[in-house]
Amino acid sequence: LLSLTDENERAIQSAKEILEGIKFAFHEYNSEHSEKVGIVVSDIQRNKTKISKATNNFIENSDVRCIIGPVFSDDVRDAIKEIDRSNIILISPTATDDDLISLSENFYQANPSLTTRGKIFAQYLYFVENKRSLAVLNSIEGYSPLLAASFTQEFENLGGKIIAKETYKSKSFSLAEQMTRIASISNTIEGIYAPISDGSDANAILSQMVQSGVNLEIYGNQDWFLGKGFESSPELSNKLTFDSDYFIDFNDAAFKEFSTFFKNTAGIETNRNILYGYDTAKYILTVIRNIEPTRKNIKYKIESGINVTGFHNNISFDNDRTNKFINVVRFKDGVFELVDKFRSGK
Repeated sequence: LLSLTDENERAIQSAKEILEGIKFAFHEYNSEHSEKVGIVVSDIQRNKTKISKATNNFIENSDVRCIIGPVFSDDVRDAIKEIDRSNIILISPTATDDDLISLSENFYQANPSLTTRGKIFAQYLYFVENKRSLAVLNSIEGYSPLLAASFTQEFENLGGKIIAKETYKSKSFSLAEQMTRIASISNTIEGIYAPISDGSDANAILSQMVQSGVNLEIYGNQDWFLGKGFESSPELSNKLTFDSDYFIDFNDAAFKEFSTFFKNTAGIETNRNILYGYDTAKYILTVIRNIEPTRKNIKYKIESGINVTGFHNNISFDNDRTNKFINVVRFKDGVFELVDKFRSGK
């Protein structure tokens, strides 16, 4: 259930790539199993009427056991209105709006919501990095405040302390006052959690830390992938760790083999969108193995907590119905490296 084109029939490249990943996962499965699994694809074109019609067609077709998609949160919101009266599950590879799982017990997010990411990363820092006292620095724009609030709540619930909370206006590049206050308590904290919603803020934070003499661990979110200026503050950038919903290890032998096979079969290069689709489809295909794949049994098996290893991220659910895994990434000596695929607790 994907918007492969918009209402003007212009192609939506990201969704088409996600579909290529989904199709390849089924191709792999069917080449290795005598009992085949088919897919029916519906282009819903970002159109509420088409979403409603296509979703209902799937619900009423007893051969359809599960729906993958949509990829956009607003499309998901429209599809959820239909599935909630049925027993079929809907699993989105990429939708991240925080309220979606509250709208239907049949909806699952393979890509963790923003609130979930802040919560899981707080658990990682508390339980794995053994951090107990931090400062929080976030912009007042975008999703930065949401991540900061989610992280802070979970970190404090676990027993950690947020010694200072500072905010700034994104792209203002004026952080002197905030960093001066953090510098004054730097001997009482073990790092700064700094979720950004604009990559340009990374350089401002790093340069202001250098100017203020703040030499602390920096923790953040995946927008740090887009940051600049790491080379101008190498000592600090080697202290940067952040969470991400994806990480592709291009040097991994299994990924190289997959990437070559995919290109030879599909005729295109593997990218992040391909893997969102492939890993979600692989997850569902793993779920239906060794069970009678009725709609109810699929839901029961998903909520049993089964873990499936993916190339961009692992996937696992419980009753919360949002993926429990995040990637933990570190910037070290000029490159991003995967530290962990961390699964959260409750």
